[in-house]
Amino acid sequence: MDEPFHDLENNRFRMEEPRSHGSNTEYAFWLYTAEQDLIDLVREMGCVASIQEDPNGRLLVEISDEHDADEAWHWVRTELEMEINSVKLDKIWQDAIWLL
Repeated sequence: MDEPFHDLENNRFRMEEPRSHGSNTEYAFWLYTAEQDLIDLVREMGCVASIQEDPNGRLLVEISDEHDADEAWHWVRTELEMEINSVKLDKIWQDAIWLL
């Protein structure tokens, strides 16, 4: 198996396909990222039951049984892609836009 974090320098995160794992929920997937803000974003999503970190730094993201595993996986991926592609404005620009 490839080193889990080998391609994160350019991609910021990597996700494996959801699989049945039989622990707390029926389906889960592995997420690889070193960015706490991305982890927090995923943790707050309604389709995520829990996130557990293994000793190698991988994150097991358990999908709530109330959600379709494939749809939840795509939802998480879309949200992460939107987050890493969004432009963060400095406070001065945020204040200027608010004044408009």
